[in-house]
Amino acid sequence: MADRDTFAVNSGEKFHLINNFQFESGQTLALARINHTTLGEPQLDSNGLIQNAVLLIHGTASSWQIYTEGWWANSMYGPGQPLDLGQTFVIISDNIGAGGSSKPSDGLRMNFPSYQHEDVVRAQHDLVTNHLGINQLRAVIGSSLGGRLAWQWAIQYPQAAKSIIPMVASPFPLAGRRGMQDYLGIEPLLIDPSWDGGNYLEPPRNFPLAIMTYWIFMSGVNHLWRAAPTRELALRHLPRLAKKIAAKLDANDWIYQLRANDTFNAALSLEKIEAQVLAVAIDGDEMVPVELGQLDEARCILAEKMEIVEISDSGTGKGHTSLQHVLQTCAPKIGEFLKSLG
Repeated sequence: MADRDTFAVNSGEKFHLINNFQFESGQTLALARINHTTLGEPQLDSNGLIQNAVLLIHGTASSWQIYTEGWWANSMYGPGQPLDLGQTFVIISDNIGAGGSSKPSDGLRMNFPSYQHEDVVRAQHDLVTNHLGINQLRAVIGSSLGGRLAWQWAIQYPQAAKSIIPMVASPFPLAGRRGMQDYLGIEPLLIDPSWDGGNYLEPPRNFPLAIMTYWIFMSGVNHLWRAAPTRELALRHLPRLAKKIAAKLDANDWIYQLRANDTFNAALSLEKIEAQVLAVAIDGDEMVPVELGQLDEARCILAEKMEIVEISDSGTGKGHTSLQHVLQTCAPKIGEFLKSLG
């Protein structure tokens, strides 16, 4: 398969502009920009409607380009693979607040409208329906935050997709330790004088600390032990990682992305879902722990509409981030699921 750079060049980025985009908070953005790209070609059914479109949604602190990297492209886009680009029209969108889409760091900073998952999905729905002219997606697929947004798609627009594939994502609210994780990812910035209410000229001093306190839960304890088996390495590992991540992010954008989780609770509306659901879980994921049984609870409500694929990350120990290392294990199951849609 082609590497990340090849996909980026071949696909190209495009902007969809939405006038007077209104948020759940009641705030309005005069012009919302939704950055996106497409791969493959649309195929029309007998009624002239696009029938082979799949939407991919990225996670926190990421962008559409994550789905052009080798870990994904090599298992998903080739001939006979789940999203064979000879048969599938793939749409990848930067979420509001991230990548090339409208975000606080464009200039409004902390005056940017407060957004939640409903807002991100509404903008994507406008892109898919009004801009690309797609009545129904074949699937909405997302990882982590992208998986929560897939759940949100299914309850917000029940007939807009034949299926959803939320990966390492639960429909339940980000409460318990997961809610505490978002708190820890924001609080070091809010108490940092150099953050200056979001009006900083240089990256706030506590930004790497905020990332570290959030990121420590991303990987499993086995991976962290292997990555830092000495006291010296243990004290250096997270600071080096946080410095690398902070160099690609804006602190205000980061705060908004974590706060977008505040009202999410698709579990309250699971009965609205009409799409078929394939939930991908990873045993060893400490951010979306399998042992909480949340996916099993969802399946009790959705019954035959929902399947669960559970993968072990024992070989990597990378917990929530191990999807990139075990995707090829579940890719065949994703392909079978998509074929079963007819």
